[in-house]
Amino acid sequence: MRSFNPFSGIPTIMTAEEILKFAHERSVRARMKSSLRISRVERTRMREITRLKEFVRSVKSKLRTTVESFPSMEHLHPFYLELAEILVGIDRIRRALGAIYNSIPVVDEIANRHIEALKLASDYRQMKRSRSAAKGRIASVIRRTAANLQTLIEARQVLAKLPSVTPDSPTVVCAGFPNVGKSTLVRAVSTAEPTIAYYPFTTREVIVGHLMVGDTMVQVVDTPGILDRPMSERNDIERAAIAALKYLAHVIIFMVDPSETCGWPLDEQFNLYDEIGRMFPLVPICGVINKVDIAPPHHLASARERMPDAHEIVAKDGQGVIELMTEVVEEADVDSNREQIVGTLSFLDRETDATDS
Repeated sequence: MRSFNPFSGIPTIMTAEEILKFAHERSVRARMKSSLRISRVERTRMREITRLKEFVRSVKSKLRTTVESFPSMEHLHPFYLELAEILVGIDRIRRALGAIYNSIPVVDEIANRHIEALKLASDYRQMKRSRSAAKGRIASVIRRTAANLQTLIEARQVLAKLPSVTPDSPTVVCAGFPNVGKSTLVRAVSTAEPTIAYYPFTTREVIVGHLMVGDTMVQVVDTPGILDRPMSERNDIERAAIAALKYLAHVIIFMVDPSETCGWPLDEQFNLYDEIGRMFPLVPICGVINKVDIAPPHHLASARERMPDAHEIVAKDGQGVIELMTEVVEEADVDSNREQIVGTLSFLDRETDATDS
């Protein structure tokens, strides 16, 4: 599946020195047609102008590609825009792009001035010195914008790692402590192999599953390292990243594990549940009690009391998953009928049974 991350398609960006080396090598290999009947001076003039033009063309090509390959900040979805602001800084990116772009006319001006000098020169040694001087001045311009190129290199490295999501598609975000079964659920409901990526501020995998309901793709996203612990334990970047999720989530599935085999007491799980509700007051939250097959009766009773309308499932076996996802997809306002939802999930259920057998 192609990536919907607008930063993933940015080609490799060269440093200032790499651009100059690339342009120099291209200019040295530049060929021009000439006749032996013309004088040495004229052949030298043609050669030096050709090499300078190729050097300039190569430099400008790399600078222009660097600028044009970055997605327009004005047209980014707020989800990716806010993450770019968190991780790099939108103004920082804009300043770097502007400085690089503004160096192109300066390169042109230097080149044009020296090409005119080459046309008027009468000595072939003077021509070589003029071409060399032009390349030196252009190199100084490129080196002055080296920090801007480095800014974009680092921005590309960070932003290309963002998960590939389609922000305008119905999106279900899974929350809950680690090991409660979120990743198992995402994999269970995906009609294709889920994509795996990393938020740059967490070392754990972000899993994005895709569920086709009729003609509509529903995304199911597990965001470990973001919505799996109390706000008091998160740093500033993680807190801001949570804010970005408000642009993405149509529905939140909050999972609890009453068996406590996840390693977290039930009380702490429900404290996080209450916190998620406060963080996303406008997003519907669907409560889920997982691992009901191994939960101690008193823990299960406590979970039912605190989350009375929750779905009870066994994610690893698919038990209760169809009923859960039917409600979740309907809550996400998918323009499809109930039969399509149930049919899709029933097909997934049969595929799982066939794989297990």
